[in-house]
Amino acid sequence: MKSMKKWLLMLLTSVSVIGFAAGCSGDTEEDTGTEEQMEEESNTEEESNTEESNTEE
Repeated sequence: MKSMKKWLLMLLTSVSVIGFAAGCSGDTEEDTGTEEQMEEESNTEEESNTEESNTEE
């Protein structure tokens, strides 16, 4: 009986550790973009802000 409890405990512990590792892997499908894409978006936002301020004057 003790031997079975030890195996069950080891099995549950292993499953918990594997689940924790899978949950914390940080592998996501989100595309964060490259540095160049981020610069282009930033430049586009700056241009649109400049155009808006010019039309308000």
